[in-house]
Amino acid sequence: METTSKSRCDTQPSLYRPIQTTVRKTLPAAILALSPALLMPGTALAQLEEVIVTAQGRQQSLQDVSVSVSVVSGDMLKEQGLMDLQNLAGRVANVKINTGGQVNAIAVRGIGSGENPGFEQAVATFSDGVYRSRSRATRAGLFDIDRIEVLKGPQTTFFGANASAGALNITTRKPSDQFEANLTAMYEFEHSEYNLEAGVSGPLTDNLSARLAVRTHGMDGWVDTPHGDGPEEDAQQARLSFNWRPNESWTSDLRFDYARSRTDTFSPFEIVGCPPGSEFPMSNVCSAILASHPNLDDKLNYKSINPRGTYQDFDFFEVAFTNVWDVGAGSIRSITAYSDMEVQTRAALIPARYAGAVGGYDPFSNEAVEEYEFFSQEVRFESATGGFIEYMVGAYYSKGELTFNNMSSFNFAPFGAIIEGAFGFDFPDFDPGTAMSGRQWSSQDDEMRSVFASVTLNPADFVRVNLGARYTEVEKEGFRRLRGGYAENARMSTFVPFPDTVYPTPNGPLPAISQGEAFCFILNCDTNNYADTKRKDTKFLPSIGVEYDLNADIMLYATYSKGFKAGGFSATSTPSTFGPEEVDAYEIGLKSRLLDNTLELNVAAFYMEYEGLQETTYDANMASEITNVAGSISQGIEVSTTWSPSANFSLMADIGWLDATYEDYPNGECTKAQITANPVCTADLSGVRRAFAAEWSGSVSALWVIPMSDNELRIRPTVNFTSEYYMTATADPILEQSGFAKYDLRIGYGPADKRWEVAMIGRNLTDKETIGYALGMPGANGTIAAMPERGRSIALQFMREF
Repeated sequence: METTSKSRCDTQPSLYRPIQTTVRKTLPAAILALSPALLMPGTALAQLEEVIVTAQGRQQSLQDVSVSVSVVSGDMLKEQGLMDLQNLAGRVANVKINTGGQVNAIAVRGIGSGENPGFEQAVATFSDGVYRSRSRATRAGLFDIDRIEVLKGPQTTFFGANASAGALNITTRKPSDQFEANLTAMYEFEHSEYNLEAGVSGPLTDNLSARLAVRTHGMDGWVDTPHGDGPEEDAQQARLSFNWRPNESWTSDLRFDYARSRTDTFSPFEIVGCPPGSEFPMSNVCSAILASHPNLDDKLNYKSINPRGTYQDFDFFEVAFTNVWDVGAGSIRSITAYSDMEVQTRAALIPARYAGAVGGYDPFSNEAVEEYEFFSQEVRFESATGGFIEYMVGAYYSKGELTFNNMSSFNFAPFGAIIEGAFGFDFPDFDPGTAMSGRQWSSQDDEMRSVFASVTLNPADFVRVNLGARYTEVEKEGFRRLRGGYAENARMSTFVPFPDTVYPTPNGPLPAISQGEAFCFILNCDTNNYADTKRKDTKFLPSIGVEYDLNADIMLYATYSKGFKAGGFSATSTPSTFGPEEVDAYEIGLKSRLLDNTLELNVAAFYMEYEGLQETTYDANMASEITNVAGSISQGIEVSTTWSPSANFSLMADIGWLDATYEDYPNGECTKAQITANPVCTADLSGVRRAFAAEWSGSVSALWVIPMSDNELRIRPTVNFTSEYYMTATADPILEQSGFAKYDLRIGYGPADKRWEVAMIGRNLTDKETIGYALGMPGANGTIAAMPERGRSIALQFMREF
């Protein structure tokens, strides 16, 4: 049986849907003056409904949790046609999510894990309490869900050690006791996108219910390439879930998830800045591109000369088994889960073929295969609520096995001639026509063990003291190897390593060297295993918070929490390892319902101080290394509000101000201009703004319901905005996205109970051109490869509930 904390609100859970009331109440004159047309005599006044979250391990009202949480319901996601977390992020203040070449990076309040497959994400993702540590698993996130909670700041007591910056807490739709079914169909005209989603739920026996949900989705893509539009996607998802209640004290939930997607013309990068700005010399790479493509358009405009053959294949399976036993004084909860994921990717990091590329292959391509197998078990006891003391104790164990196989082909320069020139003699396998490749194998086994507890003291009806703690032990074992060699057509399957034979070097910087070592000497890579293949991190993570009710509708709170993310092994061209990152986080906030429960206003002010922040840096040859930044500060204010002055109108806003900077980072990555002047430079980034840390961000939307006979017209305009932000962990102006605003509009028509609805959905209606992911193009300082975010889209949607 669920143990649910007492709420100060008496309404039922839902999001952004006003409940009509037949009694007209009086608002202050100032508010009435703002909306005379909405509050004419006889107009029903709205009452905001309660939103239920599990941000603190139990079901609670959003207004009762002392955590900054942005909540979006499954109905809202479905209505808006939002099918991935990247689209969701634009609607939540201080949140950025981007699809990168090797990872999907998530940043909350300017903090996140960078571009390296060896990272667990600092913003952890959970589905029904099950941890999904790999960034690519976010592709399976937004499907047939009840709600998603975006928790900001470290969430280590209730969500585990690695949630050092925040957590995405996803709750899926559960089987129902009565028969119900739903169907959603959407077709988008600009990019030939289609989405068909259906679900059916109901009882199988007196105590067993089931739900089956399926989705198929695809599109041609929004970037024009010589080989068709891209990214061209074909994806399917399915979920089968069961709810069994053998008696009044035992509930069992079993869930099976499967997701598959195939994306061709993956990451069709656009070339921006070729020729480069005046502060950069013309590179050989850019000159070769212009010679082969004299009419090159190097502006961001959804046109790419990306070579053929890039793709991403994603396969994911997860099973979760949750049992809850009511034992009188509380309940025992057990969550057992297993998942298996495989992602294969090929991308062109120089998005153009040109005459003179070594071997006639793609100038610089990257192929990668990531496989991860994961098992977890959590058990906890939750006391009954309502007494002087409420508490929770539990234990957690997980084991994961990661393998990452990666190959980069360096065909944009005659490295054979460069290497032989550096060492002063001819290697047997090197000549100007040799297509050089580097292939890296890495693996990582991880085990996590932790115990945790939380206590809530209720000394008075208007005061609560929350205490929490988690002790975590993380053990990891890593292996890696890198070999230089060559690959026919720059394909991993044709890779042949250079022999290990050592040759004397009469004129080179080293007396003797193998061809593979010479390859890495020039490219700043390393063929060796990690110096220490085992590591163990332990940490005690306390938290404390105080909640004070000014009255039944206004709560003030103050919290402190300690966050932690374990160290690990990089999956890069060098055998770098990294230590843990830690954070001390402070937050004060207000949760309120005002104006006769028609206005919800939540405010949070935060200060987070990080030590040992894990960061990825790149050198002139795109060789990467992970370091622990000495210090970083993130501070800001977040405001979330919903105002429903009438049953037919609501106004919502989620706005954040953020100041996230490096406090002490003397060995950071240089800008491309600095690397041009000194290829081995380092930069002092102390005081510099972090990546994906826009000073202002958020969204404002409205819902206007117009009765029309037996049906109604529902109009929802939305504006998503952000100020400028860097897209990599360096203060490089050529890798900065300028501020922008994007305008969406949804117009739906159907009955008030929404048993059916037809809608038009328009997103980015002004066709604002922005970059989702960018990197400096290898061998061409001053030129970037940019993946544009989606432009204007207009879709027709039909929804039916049975």
